[in-house]
Amino acid sequence: MSKYIYLFFIIILTSCKKQNIEPWHLTQDIHFTWSGGQQKVNLMTAASWEMSPIPDWISIKGQTRKEPYSYIYLSCTPNKGESIRNYKITFTAPGLENNITITQNPQEKLQFPRPYHRIDYHSIKLEVIVKCNINYQTIIPEDVQSWIISDNNAHINHIKPIKFLERTAESKNTITLKISENPTKEERTANVIISNQAYNLSDTLTIIQAGNPNEYYCDGSYIQLQKATKGNGVNLIFMGDGFTKEHLAINGKYEETMKKATEYFFSIEPFNSYRDFFNVYMVAAESEEEGVNNENGNRQVNNKFQSTFGNGTAISCNDDLCFEYARKIKELPFDSPITIIMPLNSNKYAGTTYLYSNGNSIALCPMSTEESPNDFEGLIHHEAGGHGFGFLCDEYVYYDRFIPETKKQEIREWQQLGFQMNLDFTKNLSDILWKDFIGIEKYSEVGAYEGGYEYQYGIWRPEENSCMNDNIPYFNVQSRWYIARRIMHLAGNSMFSIDDFIKNDSPAYHAPSRSVSKRMQPLGEPVWIK
Repeated sequence: MSKYIYLFFIIILTSCKKQNIEPWHLTQDIHFTWSGGQQKVNLMTAASWEMSPIPDWISIKGQTRKEPYSYIYLSCTPNKGESIRNYKITFTAPGLENNITITQNPQEKLQFPRPYHRIDYHSIKLEVIVKCNINYQTIIPEDVQSWIISDNNAHINHIKPIKFLERTAESKNTITLKISENPTKEERTANVIISNQAYNLSDTLTIIQAGNPNEYYCDGSYIQLQKATKGNGVNLIFMGDGFTKEHLAINGKYEETMKKATEYFFSIEPFNSYRDFFNVYMVAAESEEEGVNNENGNRQVNNKFQSTFGNGTAISCNDDLCFEYARKIKELPFDSPITIIMPLNSNKYAGTTYLYSNGNSIALCPMSTEESPNDFEGLIHHEAGGHGFGFLCDEYVYYDRFIPETKKQEIREWQQLGFQMNLDFTKNLSDILWKDFIGIEKYSEVGAYEGGYEYQYGIWRPEENSCMNDNIPYFNVQSRWYIARRIMHLAGNSMFSIDDFIKNDSPAYHAPSRSVSKRMQPLGEPVWIK
């Protein structure tokens, strides 16, 4: 029996000895921030152990043995290098081995190695180096986005905080900035910012662009040619097509043409008398090639707005792009009609106006070299002033027959919107649209004159002759009234009455009689868009 008791104690002792040398549990892998510090390592064993050599950036700051386990304190120096530090420490005991991994972030870095760039006035793609080991957002201030954009749209990227194990060694990223040509003589400066809010890091790149000794207007830029001194300001926008970069020099052909067209617009009543109510803008539009396309010939021109001569004197264009360029004017209210007057770089006699039921319009006016009133000024009066702003009907006659009912219906539909009010379908002076002017001494020539809208019969106009017939620098009184009424309405004076108009109206110009002896081909029929 004693022999069996002896064997039992031998087994128990052996089991206890084996318990002491079973693999122990260590603290999980340790992570340090870049600034270092001290952390505790628990060794869940009472057995004696040894530790493998450690690098100089790790040190032991203390050791305690307390049954049935022991622990040490590891300290880590700041990591100001470019890479993550990794080191595996091995702990050994008789017949046993275990490891922990020490990992330390490098210091977060985000900077421009070259924080200043001075460039000349030309357009350029600027490659900018960023030294970083975190991700970042590029911020281009709104006030310089008109001439600096990020090639990879980095200024709209969102910051994604980086987890420890996603960190990489310091790298050199590249931001590509597209910088447009400086059109002015003045030097300009921009500050582009990179930032990571999660780490509260940022850096600033300063770009200084030299002034342009040649002073060109850049495509899409604009200037104000006239500021309204009365009312809310009625907006006119002048922009040309078929003008190349050489024409866009400051005080060059483009600017000179837009200013000339402005003076032509206001050289006729009632625009001259109400000029103080207008804001006038010029938008620069650079075409690759000079001139206007011709759909009936072999002339193809790479111009900005795709202006194209069609049959007779008709002209077409890319109207969506026209309005896109008009909207580059930040001062334009979104709830007001847009009146675009577009001189075309051609001396051909032609003209067409796009008219929209919301009050928008585009008047296409070549720089005609025909004799007055069929010259450039005459086209501005007829297309821009008459159609484009006044929304008036043509008053000339080309067909010796009654106006079709379909044409009458077209006019009536537009008249319900307050447009095309210079023609009527009755000769009864007590019912005609301009009856308020009948019997007034200074309007003695006002009556019912048959013919208009290209047809001889069944339609009447207010006076024998007017700008909407043959481009003469004179609008009949009904046309003047509706132009003045629209000006005052857009300027914010909804109380403006016909009596107010009559009091200030002065028909100083005596219109010549209608003549067909030197009849020009009719201008392109307006494009009415509802």
